[in-house]
Amino acid sequence: MWQPLCIDADQAFGWYPQPTQVDAWAAGLLAKSNAVSIRGTLLKTQPIRQEFGNGPNTLENRFVKFEAGDGRRPFYGYWQPAAKTPAPLLVNLPGYGGYVNLHPQLCDLGYNVLHISPQGYVGPRGAEKALQLPDGNWPVLPLTAEGLPGGYADWLGDCLLAIRWAQARPEVQPGRLSLYGTSQGGGTALLLASILGKEVRCACADLPFLTGFPLTGLAGPAYGLLQDPFTRVEAPQFWNRLGYADTLSHAHRLAVPVMLTAGGADDTCPAGTVEALFQKLRCTKQLTWLQEGVHTHSRQSMVLFAAWMQLYA
Repeated sequence: MWQPLCIDADQAFGWYPQPTQVDAWAAGLLAKSNAVSIRGTLLKTQPIRQEFGNGPNTLENRFVKFEAGDGRRPFYGYWQPAAKTPAPLLVNLPGYGGYVNLHPQLCDLGYNVLHISPQGYVGPRGAEKALQLPDGNWPVLPLTAEGLPGGYADWLGDCLLAIRWAQARPEVQPGRLSLYGTSQGGGTALLLASILGKEVRCACADLPFLTGFPLTGLAGPAYGLLQDPFTRVEAPQFWNRLGYADTLSHAHRLAVPVMLTAGGADDTCPAGTVEALFQKLRCTKQLTWLQEGVHTHSRQSMVLFAAWMQLYA
């Protein structure tokens, strides 16, 4: 499934936006989000509560419904406050499957954690299947390549609004924002670190997606989602649009400490793409090679997240 396509990577990268264009794109997204009001409502829903085996922090955690002043679709987050506040803020971004990931380990280390599920994909009722493609995948990546609403510009815009809401909460220490995630979550943590700049303390990108599109042959269960739009969109437009959402395009903007992982058995986000990003970064950085690592959030990544946050968050 999703066999590699024959792609001239040098030509494709040649259609990518220039650094100054990426700078303008990032600044534009931030300015647009700053002009929109955001309201977050903590909900009483406790869908993960069980009669036995209830996590010690579960009763303190809440879903958040986000409603923006520009009329976009409401979306959700999951708020995990630290036991002792004010505390630093960690923002967790979802993988492409959209699942809400809970990280009580980081709360126990003294952090507030906000998990964001942009575009209304996942909320208290679970996945909004009406928003999925016929194959069950989410449309954000194909829509990006096609230049249609609902692509990563809108996805990141939701994240910026949710982050602003969290930063204004009394539980959060000012100036103590860090970002992390696995797969798409790792890639978008880096994109948001680029957009927010000096507001961010550090970023962790575990097995990051959205990295080196032309290097992948558009193969595998993640990058393969682009094979259909690749056949319908003119090549210069296709690669230029993807270039704005490629972490390689943002390497020159990342000045905060960045932690990366690559999996030796990862056939979803190839290790070579992560290594290419590591070589381009000019900040404090770490790349951990997980020889047997497959494409999933793992115990190793959780330990690495915690260590990096303890150093820099």
